[in-house]
Amino acid sequence: MRKILLVIFIVAASTITAQKKDIRLNVGFQVGLPERFFNPEISRFNDKNAGGGIHWMLIWNYDRNWTYGLNLEFNFVQENFVTDAITAYDVYSVLPTVNYRFTHWKVHPFVGMGAGVYGIFYAGGLNFGIRPIVGFSFWEVFNLSAEYSKFFGSTSIPDESDFGNYYFAIKASFSIGLARSRRMKNRIF
Repeated sequence: MRKILLVIFIVAASTITAQKKDIRLNVGFQVGLPERFFNPEISRFNDKNAGGGIHWMLIWNYDRNWTYGLNLEFNFVQENFVTDAITAYDVYSVLPTVNYRFTHWKVHPFVGMGAGVYGIFYAGGLNFGIRPIVGFSFWEVFNLSAEYSKFFGSTSIPDESDFGNYYFAIKASFSIGLARSRRMKNRIF
């Protein structure tokens, strides 16, 4: 029983001290919602632009409202399929991001924007893209967001593909406190 209480105490203490760190690492997963959720004309069996993936994001909490980050993401996205041969594209991205938090409560609603480089494995080339973000941060430990990724320009994907260079994802991530910046050490709340 003492060992269990000791483990609970250590985990609680590390969570409390981690919240005071303003340089953080978010690690999480995402689920790509198929286009049929947004377009009723698409058959319910069609999983165009559905998928999933993982992401890492290094974040700096600049102040109580603004955060800056670098998002690294890998996502597989399905094209529109009409046969049993379902094609999925492995999309990766590197995007600097900025988020604005509206409140100072334990639950922070936020909006943000990312802009950077998208690529597709085995298709070659890099494309510029954007990512509007809407989400919630819970106690600076868990984040939940909805993100629309759109990249521009042509890719090497064959013309008969119905992949539209975009996907919509619901993301969940856990935040790990890494360090306190000099700015944070000098700040008085």
